[in-house]
Amino acid sequence: MIDYISIKDTLNKLESEYNASIDIQLTILYSKLAVLEFCGWIETNVDDMLFSYIDSHVCTNDCSKKIKAIIKKNHGFSYENNLFPMLCSTLGINNLENIIDKIPIGDFQNFQSITDVYSIERNKAAHTDTPVGTTKRYNAPSRVLSDYKLIIPAIKIIESEVANL
Repeated sequence: MIDYISIKDTLNKLESEYNASIDIQLTILYSKLAVLEFCGWIETNVDDMLFSYIDSHVCTNDCSKKIKAIIKKNHGFSYENNLFPMLCSTLGINNLENIIDKIPIGDFQNFQSITDVYSIERNKAAHTDTPVGTTKRYNAPSRVLSDYKLIIPAIKIIESEVANL
């Protein structure tokens, strides 16, 4: 089961620290950390949801190992490039279509666009340093928290539907 509380608490804490800081460097770091935490939460929970599905639905150890290896080799969560192929490979296209049909179009569009945008943002944040005096920009923790709230409806439906397969 996905833990929605811990990430929300983390993002709220980062937002508080961001708002209280008068040090520009620290606000950049709080923003960067919020992006990284949110993205890590998405990746970890999608992987865990699929591993649970595999453990309860795949009978042969060989097939289980192979599909888990595909998931472990995945290093991103862009809907188009990572999530769709991974969900399709694990759940099957028919099951995935049925799940998508249950997500209201606006919620699904939020899920797609937010995962695509944050996949790029995460790579930018994870593969760069933040030297003193830089003016790098990341979404503020309040924006990350807002985007988190926008993707929750789709994730909850996906989680519920996968559990019911």
